Amino acid sequence: MTIQCEAEISQFVADIWSTFLNMQVTPTDKPFVAQGKDNTLAGCVQITGEWQGTVTLYAPKELGKKIAAAMYAMDVSEVDDQQVQDVLGEITNMISGNIKSLLPTPCSISLPSVAVTDYDLHHPHSHTVTSVNFECDNLQFFVVMLEKEDESH
Repeated sequence: MTIQCEAEISQFVADIWSTFLNMQVTPTDKPFVAQGKDNTLAGCVQITGEWQGTVTLYAPKELGKKIAAAMYAMDVSEVDDQQVQDVLGEITNMISGNIKSLLPTPCSISLPSVAVTDYDLHHPHSHTVTSVNFECDNLQFFVVMLEKEDESH
C-alpha cells in the first residue's frame, strides 16, 4: 500500500518549526544539496507494522545548529554536536509520529537515529514514496518517506 502525503508533511514540518522552534519554514522546489560528509545530517525513524518504511530528515549541519539553538534558547556558537544531533533526532521523531497518524494501524515508530553523512543512507528493499523540500533561513533541507518493498514477490 503506497501512501503519499506531501501536503500533510509540509503542514507537519511547518507546525513543528513554528511551535517548537519559533522559526518559519516554507516548502520549496529548490533541491537539497549535500554539504559534504561532515556537514550533512540525517535523522531517521523506522516505521513497522501494517505499513513499513522510514522517514528521514536531511539537513545541513548549519541548520541543525540553528534549530538546536532555538530549541535550547542558546546562541548558535554555544551549541555542541551532541545537542544538534539530539534536536535533529527529536524533530525527526515528531515528524514521524505525525506521519504515523496517517498510516494504517497498527504501526510503531522506532527511536530516532542521527548520522553525519553525505546523503548516502541506504535502505535496502525500499523505494521513495514522498519527498518534500523545505527552506529555513535560506538553508534547504528535506524529508523523505521510503516504503519497504513487499518481499513476497
